[in-house]
Amino acid sequence: MAKKETFEDLRQLTLDHTWVPARPWNALKAPDGFNIFMEGKGCRITDIHGKTYLDIFSAMGNVCSLGYGRKEIADAAYEQMMKLHFMPTHELTIPQIKLSKKLADLSPGSLSKVFYANSGTEAIESAIKIAKKYQVLSGNPKKYKMIVGGSRYHGSTFGAMSIGGRKPHYSWEDYEPLLPGVVSVPSPDKKEAAALEIERVILEQGPDTVACFIDVTMATGYSTPPPPEYWHMVRSICDKYNVLLILDEIMMGLGRTGKWFGFEHWEGFIPDIVVLAKSLTNGSVPLGATIVTEEVAQKFEGGLREMLNHSYTFLGHPVACVAALVTLDIMEREKVIENSKAMGTYLFDSLATLRKHRIVGEIRGGLGLDCLIEFVKNQETGEKFSSEENSKFVGMLKKKIRQAGFWGATGNPLMLLPPLVINKDEIDELVGGLDKVIGEIAKELKIS
Repeated sequence: MAKKETFEDLRQLTLDHTWVPARPWNALKAPDGFNIFMEGKGCRITDIHGKTYLDIFSAMGNVCSLGYGRKEIADAAYEQMMKLHFMPTHELTIPQIKLSKKLADLSPGSLSKVFYANSGTEAIESAIKIAKKYQVLSGNPKKYKMIVGGSRYHGSTFGAMSIGGRKPHYSWEDYEPLLPGVVSVPSPDKKEAAALEIERVILEQGPDTVACFIDVTMATGYSTPPPPEYWHMVRSICDKYNVLLILDEIMMGLGRTGKWFGFEHWEGFIPDIVVLAKSLTNGSVPLGATIVTEEVAQKFEGGLREMLNHSYTFLGHPVACVAALVTLDIMEREKVIENSKAMGTYLFDSLATLRKHRIVGEIRGGLGLDCLIEFVKNQETGEKFSSEENSKFVGMLKKKIRQAGFWGATGNPLMLLPPLVINKDEIDELVGGLDKVIGEIAKELKIS
């Protein structure tokens, strides 16, 4: 009988051979530097030690929106693998064709043509190339600049890095020079930012040089939508200067905000290009999608000159497309979007009880299952922790949250993006657990 592998055995193999991303090596070598997970069911995941946690971040933010252990997705993927697990060079399979039709049907307006990728990062790369070639095909070869909203993380490939980051840990100084012609404008959640700032920058850079404006519909980590008039103003400005409007919906798309797409909260507003990934297959198989309008797609009709000379080996993988089709079908049958809306409101309202703790600052959310808790040194004055105090606080928060049986990205602010299938009992468990954790931290910090 084979020896059962222990955590210590696997820990050493990890340290010897596995390059774990986004984690300093010295942190990885710490006794609690990483965990190993073995199985998941519903909204819960179990580690190698046998401890089960409630997932409060959908694995990696809007990935496992349907929770874990979805046999229907696994069965469909297995069936496709046994029938045809891959296709000849960029030829078509039925799952890819059907998924394109499904995404076109779900997308508002004339968003109707889908280009596939293996991840959100690659789908962003596709969007950048589509925008630049669109301008060339439109007779505007000098239009290459990209205006981007805020300092967002759009991915880690070179194009995606060039249009955003997530400081301090995701900053790209060591990889410069990045792509030229990228100009940032402030986020609309900040008072000094407005749609008119985008117009000012377009005019400053020269309208004949700007290819596109790229942003997220709503910023993860802010959990607050832009002002009601914002996106319609941006749409009007982009149209005025022939600038394509690209929305990154990787974190907010497919139900996170209580609608299929986050931008649907602005009635009548349609971007030129939308990028999806993460929850598209419930995390079962890597897949990203770049959806463009009919008007944009038509520019690429013709011969070799009009062709988008861009591809990925695993583009439109039949197993991934099948997994996506089943995922979307489950979301419709189980009314997951409706649950996200209802449970998002319930979670946001329930979190208000945590304001009794003096270290709880602003609580944001209410638009689907996307909530955030900011922690401060003094609730009454709004005084924030110093950098050193915040590091200590985050360390305590991470340790206590995991001891309490919750797993997710831990920071200040604390982002809560649980699976879209979470129920009231699980939300009560989460809020009750956070109440206890925050109370313990406040007591240890002598802030009560």
